Amino acid sequence: MTQKTRTPFRNAFANILLGVAIGAAVTLLGLKAAGVPLQPGLDTPAFRKFLSIYTDLHDKYFKAESDTTLINGAVDGMAKSLGDPFTEYLPPTDAMQLQNMLSGSYVGIGITIEQVNHKLVIQAVSKNAPADKAGLRPQDVIVKVNGTSLAGMSLDKATSLLLGPKGSQVTLTVDRPSVPGRSLTFTMKRAQIPKQTVFSKMLDKQIGYLQITVVADHTADEVKQQLAKLQQSGAKRIIVDLRGNPGGYLDEAVNIAGNFIPKGKVVVQWVGRDGGKNVMKSPGPGISLPIVVLMDENTASAAEILAAALHEDDGAPLVGTKSFGKGTAQTTVSFSDGSSFKYTIAKWLTPKGEWIHGKGLTPDVPVSLPAFTSLPPVDANQLPLRPNSNNSNVAIVQKSLQALGYSVDRTDGYFDVSTEDAVKKFQASNQLPQTGLVDAQTANQLQTALSDLAARSDTQLQKAEQVALEHSS
Repeated sequence: MTQKTRTPFRNAFANILLGVAIGAAVTLLGLKAAGVPLQPGLDTPAFRKFLSIYTDLHDKYFKAESDTTLINGAVDGMAKSLGDPFTEYLPPTDAMQLQNMLSGSYVGIGITIEQVNHKLVIQAVSKNAPADKAGLRPQDVIVKVNGTSLAGMSLDKATSLLLGPKGSQVTLTVDRPSVPGRSLTFTMKRAQIPKQTVFSKMLDKQIGYLQITVVADHTADEVKQQLAKLQQSGAKRIIVDLRGNPGGYLDEAVNIAGNFIPKGKVVVQWVGRDGGKNVMKSPGPGISLPIVVLMDENTASAAEILAAALHEDDGAPLVGTKSFGKGTAQTTVSFSDGSSFKYTIAKWLTPKGEWIHGKGLTPDVPVSLPAFTSLPPVDANQLPLRPNSNNSNVAIVQKSLQALGYSVDRTDGYFDVSTEDAVKKFQASNQLPQTGLVDAQTANQLQTALSDLAARSDTQLQKAEQVALEHSS
């Protein structure tokens, strides 16, 4: 969880890094001789050791290394020395991904891409996004980005090429199935693409379902809008789904809580370095409808703050599996090269004063999803799979077929005769060529069938619906 507001720690840390940067250019004695004032703590044996090592590596290492490499390595080492996984140096790409997540938007062209049979295929185009206005379409195959070929490139690497500063120009070369024999070129400017973080729908028996995917900087407003929509549709009880929510901003979690919890009730307490408690209360207005919270092992940080507050302030039952257990808050310092440094400044407590760090929230009603729902997709780079193949992707296929009701004799990753028969039966059921091989088309259809089954087999949501009815009776 990250704070939006700047803290006194920001300037102090920036000053330390400034001292390091200065030390990269001249020696400590040189600074003194020049009359340059040193930041507190720099004129110490520990810092002299750092400076000595830096100078030796900079001047005497067997090959030249840049200041950037050495300083970034030192910063990364400082973070890792603390043993805190949530204090870390973020290179520009990672820093951008974090910012994209927490802003609830990203800078790009507004497409979703997927790797299909070793090709990067556009699966969806956001309405009114730069890609839409330029004329890109679903099923276009991206061949080049700004002249760089994507042949053999990973999905992550290709995605990074599509991202960039707002207003910057990007040119895509694509192959379009309906225009065979020639490539098409589209040039557009990257823009801020909003990402929806809250989704809602009405379930049976006047149950409103509200899913919050991340605690971004506009999520509270989205919750307010979607909650009003559910109430207008006749919702008499609400399920708040926080499964897979990695957290986000602390103050935004408090604002979200205000949509459910009456004004003035404690949402969270946070404790800084000095040991003093800071109490953050609901801004209100709250609602009077019964609430049930869905959570899992990936419900973390700010999402746990919300779950704990709904549970302790509003009596909302917790359904699912134990949450992640991240009870600390971080702030972030950004630098001109696009990198940032995220570090812990406080721990947070539930309204009743419990610190859940490393423990998580325990569900009132424990319930797990079927095992097949955690199966990863088949690695497209390993296709096709054929008889006598023996690897983890075959095991994924076998377990998927078994979950879908097809008989296989083994699930250990060896592609035997029973696996081949099951693949052929699956292909026949889905109007695919009955080759017995798992090619890209079969793997994609298998993933689709598994996703459809998972949607029908959401045992956690089914239990939450039951609890919602019992909780409101």
